[in-house]
Amino acid sequence: MSRRAVAPVVGVVLLVGVTVVLATIVGAFAIGIGDSGTAPEAAITADRDGNELTLTHHSGDALDVTELTVRISVDGEPLEKQPDVPFVGTDGFNGTPSGPFNPESDPQWTAGETASLTIASTTNAPQPTAGSQVTVKIYSENEPVATART
Repeated sequence: MSRRAVAPVVGVVLLVGVTVVLATIVGAFAIGIGDSGTAPEAAITADRDGNELTLTHHSGDALDVTELTVRISVDGEPLEKQPDVPFVGTDGFNGTPSGPFNPESDPQWTAGETASLTIASTTNAPQPTAGSQVTVKIYSENEPVATART
């Protein structure tokens, strides 16, 4: 076999090898994109009337409240006692929350629904005061879902 007959064969083998490597890279990238962003996303706003916080789900994915972690801070300082949603009569909060934060409600928090809770004035700190900023961060499986500020 002459050198001229071997060159096309080597070229085809190299071209097939490069194609396989590129296909593997593209496939791995595509799989990586499909696995990322598993946490739901939602647009949520917060309103405050004294110690009562009302959170409104405006748009985005439905949130399963049983899988959420809610973290509240006042002027950047986290509350000593955080709510485990859904709940009824938990330390650090007054009364029963409304909407999907109440265990008697549908745990699916969808766009248009509100949830509210009241920070206890005697068993939780820091207390929101006039002019203070209250921030509510919502996580699903340790991934941020939404942040709302009053």
